[in-house]
Amino acid sequence: MNQRIVLITGASSGIGEEIAKQLVMRGDFPILLARNRTALQNFKEIYPNCAIFPCDVTHQTEIDQLIPQIIQQFGRVDVLINNAGYGRFGHFLDISIEDYEGMMNTNYLGAVRMIHATLPYMLKQGGGRIINISSIAGLIGSPNLAAYSASKFALMGLSESLHMEFSPTIQVGILCPGPVQTPFFGGNKLTQYFPPLIARQQMDPQTVAKHAIKLIDQPRLKVIPFPLRLALTLRKFAPNVFFHITKKIYRSL
Repeated sequence: MNQRIVLITGASSGIGEEIAKQLVMRGDFPILLARNRTALQNFKEIYPNCAIFPCDVTHQTEIDQLIPQIIQQFGRVDVLINNAGYGRFGHFLDISIEDYEGMMNTNYLGAVRMIHATLPYMLKQGGGRIINISSIAGLIGSPNLAAYSASKFALMGLSESLHMEFSPTIQVGILCPGPVQTPFFGGNKLTQYFPPLIARQQMDPQTVAKHAIKLIDQPRLKVIPFPLRLALTLRKFAPNVFFHITKKIYRSL
């Protein structure tokens, strides 16, 4: 297998860091982007076969300066993985307008900025892959996740539009995991925001990263774990039943 140059945002911890680890183990060359310079440097000390660049995906000027630098240094980007994101959870009125704006700016517009800067080079080189790390919350709205879901719904729409506009030259994959065991929830218990039935579906970042890397070889929409795919099927064919059940299981919170 030829070594792939893979650009990953939000790569200093959680899913992004685990994706980078697994890529190194596969013989690919990950380029890690994140705001946390110290975490990036620590990663490179352990896994030297990579490159690191501090970058904030909410800052257009940083991206505009960085992507040409990466192309000049490495010649190409084969895969872009948009993983940077954060969430604030709670009742609709408990989430500040600043957090609504912040999640949209990072989770959605951060990916837009990265794709907008990288896509012209992929088209020029004759191909590329874009993998967007979304969420089941980007497919199904639920209590306590209104702001986060909105940002991920936007990312889903972007991904589908890109696929229709640029395939087969540019292949787009979308990964939609359920809750993941990362610092994402800020130390709060998952059951504070999700009923036990959903909290039990929590996945480890290693498994999520493995699915993300599989999408590089076969880009498509992938929902994990499997029980959440069943929920989507119920929502599609019996929406009234789905919404009734969802409201009922969330009443326990």
